[in-house]
Amino acid sequence: MKTLNGPGDLNISRVLRLIWQHKGISRIEIAQQLGVDKSTVTKIVSSLEEIGIIRAFAQGNAGPQGGRKPIQLEVTPDFGVTFGIEITTDGILAVMVNLNGEILEYLDIRMPVTSVYDAFDLAVEQLSLKWEILGRPLLGIGVGIPAIVNTETGTIVQSIPLVIHDPIHFAGWAREKYGTPVYIENDARCGCLGEITLRHGMELDNALFLLAEIRKITGSTESRKNLSVGLGFILNGQPHYGKQFSAGEFRSILWEPGNSGQFQSNDMTGDRIGSDESVTGSMFTELARHAALLTNSLNLNYVFIGGLDDSLTEDLIARINSEIVRNWPYEHAQQYSVIPASLGRKAVAYGAAGHCLQRFFSLPNIYQPSGSGPSIKETLTKIKDVSADS
Repeated sequence: MKTLNGPGDLNISRVLRLIWQHKGISRIEIAQQLGVDKSTVTKIVSSLEEIGIIRAFAQGNAGPQGGRKPIQLEVTPDFGVTFGIEITTDGILAVMVNLNGEILEYLDIRMPVTSVYDAFDLAVEQLSLKWEILGRPLLGIGVGIPAIVNTETGTIVQSIPLVIHDPIHFAGWAREKYGTPVYIENDARCGCLGEITLRHGMELDNALFLLAEIRKITGSTESRKNLSVGLGFILNGQPHYGKQFSAGEFRSILWEPGNSGQFQSNDMTGDRIGSDESVTGSMFTELARHAALLTNSLNLNYVFIGGLDDSLTEDLIARINSEIVRNWPYEHAQQYSVIPASLGRKAVAYGAAGHCLQRFFSLPNIYQPSGSGPSIKETLTKIKDVSADS
């Protein structure tokens, strides 16, 4: 057992995360970017190669003065896998991804969901059929749901769609049952995490992930469908949570008491969203004006649209672009992009898996007390040993 959050662990984490972010980076480039002595980097890289978490895959070009060609490094994709699960009122979407973020398995189970526990168990059971064949360590399970979620404690605070009124310490229950790290997150923030993961934690400064799904209001078989919207924010490259983890909860400013939906339109018109062009256009324009206000006020670089089919996504994007221009008071144009979510309907499930990857490749918090426990190398070695025994 060694001191946690010490300089040694910090340097190992920094090197590992940099290799994950920059496939093909060399030892020399790592030393230059981190400001660490090359001999230290060489020692760390050698230990990580021995464990099997990274590997050399190619030789780069020699410098202008000639000399040895630098060895390019990458994270070993099949060192482990993560599960990502989206639970909605209409069913379950689930993925299994490797350390490169590549999707190895995808499930789409359509069913009324009345129990988040049962839905989670079913998703894990179905993903495990492929996972057991692969024989790779399971590094974690991420879950995305329509709810206010305290990510730090793994607690579902409240969910109107899933009819959860009192806090549930869901992650603790799941960790104890399955013996693996489990992280739970709001579904729209999972959309943010998915976009961040695809870029390996880089190149996204300020963005909005607009999750719009046409689904049942609750999991009851009698429940009607409506347009359900959640917002996820990326600010300064990081997901924004708010003090009480409720950032992104949406209700239109035109909403009136008595409506069970989130918009000005009443419940009868809400039931026709997606099939009635006039109703869809009215609700999309109402939503687009909110998105435009946020885009201009926060000076966002991107607006990602997830949860809708292609034609509805194109319609909403066009309306948001129009409203952004209409809402902007200055002559010089805003620099932004309104685009479909990179992974379409898989976005939330992928982001839940990405949450696990972000945790796995995160840096130690140097502001927390050190304490004692297994070092990063000891933890990685244990994962390797589990893989060898399977």
